[in-house]
Amino acid sequence: MVEGDWHIPWEVTLEINMIRVLKEGLDVAIEHTLREGNKLADFMANIVFSFAGTELISYNTFQSLPSEAKALLNMDKRQIPNLRITMLQNDNFAHNG
Repeated sequence: MVEGDWHIPWEVTLEINMIRVLKEGLDVAIEHTLREGNKLADFMANIVFSFAGTELISYNTFQSLPSEAKALLNMDKRQIPNLRITMLQNDNFAHNG
């Protein structure tokens, strides 16, 4: 959307246009990363959306982070990959046992 390759949904037009203005004249590369690529950012974004409009959320120290965020941050530091594991469902597959 930022590069003009995809149609911009009206809900994010303002934000995308602001990003385009901000990157003018800069050598900027924008890359898509799957949720698993930055699970901590996804976790923190979900916290923000769950409390949107109700209160200000601020984490100023490692100790103040939720325990799951601490674990994810430590995994990132140790360069331990996050994997998405899904169960495949197939009506033609019979479970034995």
